[in-house]
Amino acid sequence: MFGIFELTQADPKSLSERALKLSEEAGELAQAVLSVTKAPGSEYKNHTLADVREEAVDAAIVALSVLAHASSSEQEFQDELDRLMSEKCAKWQAKVAG
Repeated sequence: MFGIFELTQADPKSLSERALKLSEEAGELAQAVLSVTKAPGSEYKNHTLADVREEAVDAAIVALSVLAHASSSEQEFQDELDRLMSEKCAKWQAKVAG
């Protein structure tokens, strides 16, 4: 998927560093959302929904890199991604359906 496994292997960050990077990206996403929704003290940043989308993708890429780092092979990465996405989305669907 978009070369994420290969990029993860080529990047020297540790698992801990990747997790911290994910926190950083989540914070940037939160800032963009706060700005777009004009939360008090944040509206001056003038973020747009395009910024929200970009930050969401940044966070998703880093999250996938954490999964890739925790996988022993590209096949395991793909299999786990498919399995976990299916399980988690089914759980979400069940919640939404009530």
